[in-house]
This record gives sequence, C-alpha cells and structure tokens, in this order.
Amino acid sequence: MSVLSLITTLLVAALGATVFVKLKVPAGAFLGAMIFVVTFNVLTDFATFPVNASPYVRIFAGALIGSRMTKSDVIELKTILFPAVLLVFGMLVLNLSLGYGIHRLTGLELSTALLGSAPGGVQDMALIADDLGANAAQIALLQTVRILAILGILPTLLTAFCKRYLRNSPDSGTGTAEKRKTEPAEGNPAALPAANADVTGDTKEVTKEDSTGRKKDRFEGWHRKDVLAFARTMVFAAIGGLLLNMTDLPAGAMVGAMLLTVLSTILIRPAYVPPGVRTVVMTCAGALIGSGVGADDLIRLGEIIVPAAILVVVLLIANFVFGILIHKITKLDLITSLFASAAGGMTDMALISDTLGADAPKVAILQLLRLICVITMFPTVLRFFMTLV
Repeated sequence: MSVLSLITTLLVAALGATVFVKLKVPAGAFLGAMIFVVTFNVLTDFATFPVNASPYVRIFAGALIGSRMTKSDVIELKTILFPAVLLVFGMLVLNLSLGYGIHRLTGLELSTALLGSAPGGVQDMALIADDLGANAAQIALLQTVRILAILGILPTLLTAFCKRYLRNSPDSGTGTAEKRKTEPAEGNPAALPAANADVTGDTKEVTKEDSTGRKKDRFEGWHRKDVLAFARTMVFAAIGGLLLNMTDLPAGAMVGAMLLTVLSTILIRPAYVPPGVRTVVMTCAGALIGSGVGADDLIRLGEIIVPAAILVVVLLIANFVFGILIHKITKLDLITSLFASAAGGMTDMALISDTLGADAPKVAILQLLRLICVITMFPTVLRFFMTLV
C-alpha cells in the first residue's frame, strides 16, 4: 500500500461525502464516500484503505454511539430482549427459506445458497464454507453484494418510508435521538439547553460579558474545554476497543469502545464526542468498504447475478416486514426497529441509524446479538437442514 494511494482514496472519499451531504442524501457522508471510492477503484484499481485501520474506525464509531447513552438508556436496554428473540428467530426462518428458494430457482448449490444468504459477515460466512462443502468465493461475493446493496439503498428507502408512515400515524413512535433533542437534560428538568449551547454532558454553560460588552462563555465542572472531555472519552474507548478486538467477538473493537464509553459516563463523567467526528468516521467507514470492491468483483458478479438479485430484493422486503412487526409487537420505535432488522454490517447500521434519528445504541446491540447468533447457531442449523431436504 502506497501513501499516495491512501491519500488519494481519502480525498475521493471526502469529495463523495461532501457531494452527498450537500445533496442532502440520507447518510450522505457514508454513502458518498463508499460510492465514490468504489467507482474510483473500479476505474483505476488504485483505491486502498489499510485493513489494520478498521479497528480504529470502529473504536471511534463505538465512542460516538456510546457517548449518546445515559444511565437511563442503559436501564432501558432490558426492553430489547424480546425484540432480539423475534429478530433472531425471524432471520433464521428467512435464511432457510431464502437459501432453499435460491437453490431451487437458480440451481445454485444448496450449501452455497444458504451461507450466501445468511445475515452474517463476509469473512465469517466464507470461512464456514469449508465445513459445509460450499463455494467460498461465491459466498463471499453474495455477502459483499448483500452488504453493498443494503448500505447503498436502505437509508434512502427507510427515510422516505418513515416520513410517510409517521405522517400518517403520528403516534407510532419516533427515534430516541429525536426525543433527546426536545427532552430536558436528566437531573435538570426545569431547563432546556439553549439553541446555540454547546452541551457536553453535565457541563453547564454560563454566559458573561467581558470589558468590551461582548458575551463570553465560561464552563463550570470537571471539563472546562471540550477537547479534554473528548480526550478522556477516547482514552476509555481505545482501551475497551483494543481489549475486545483481541477476542473473537464480532465487531469487538466497536463493542468494547461503546461499553467502556458508557461505563465512563455512568461511573465517572459524561462522555463527549464532537458532532463533526461523526462525519469523519462515516467517511472513513465508507472508504474502508468501498476500497474492497474492484473491477474483478464486478466481472465475477455475472456468475451469480440472478441469485444476488433475488437475495437483495427479498432482504429489502423482509427488512420492512420484520421492522414493522417488531415495532407493532414490542412497541420499539419504528426507525430503530427497521435499522435493527437490516441485514447490513453492525457498525455501519449503527452509524447510519444515528444520523437518521434512531436509537443507535439499541440498533448496535440488536445487530450484535443477531451477528453472534448467526455465527454460533446458524452453521449447525444449516447443516441439520441440509440433511432434511
């Protein structure tokens, strides 16, 4: 990997993010970076993003999501147990029926169709292929198409759907992120933050006038500058992320960063991540995914174009079905239910959901539980299913 290639990739990603944000595309920073880098790499084969940098992108993502959680949010997580059970069971039934249907309709080998349609990670499903005698290359390609399609199409569809649904059903529930914009801060119900206030946890902003008559800000409390709060947050996030990244836990870097960020909020002081960091993290995440797709992938896609098309269409429809059912049955807000039901990457879905008003921590945890169950349970279930058909 050359430094020039990396710098060029980041510049292309930044350009794509800027264009899509200006066009007000949902999750524009992520989608713009991903699409521009994919296009650049297909045309030039020059895009690159260091694979070993992936944990650090996830650490920042975990810190970003964890910083949005308070003690009351942690207590509220107990409400996602039932949605998690419904989600995992629904995904299993969908995986078996979709894989078998692709096998019957297209003639793709059953084991390949089952693992290719499983809502797990690209590497995880490809590695399991050997145990079930499946085609690892085709599985990896199907999984890549699934993730790219979900990330590329779903944010726009969900945004349009939720706007229309909530307009027609005003009492159907909105995302927690939207509620936080209007609810008073915990412990100070009498006062809402000013529209231009820079809120950093429990930091209070006091306005004074200097000798020139201009107003200046003075911060009371432990962190007098945002940079100190941000640095403390990232230290905890880095420790948690790097520790769990050494385990076999899916997306361990993000989970560890999120957990220790939340613990630091509960036990020490509220975590803080500047708003602009989210755009940078989403741009880097888009560049990371986009750099992994090249011209060879598009050529090989011709081998499985029909199974891939069926996979994407069914998963998109199932996303809405599962999301609405979970919302109706469990009363989890609609947009959170939809993003939790999306068969995309855990980190990417959590990041994108955060920009669209969902409860990102709940999305992240539900996605994590789904991923763990897919990796640990699905291979055994799929092997047993194959003996029956």
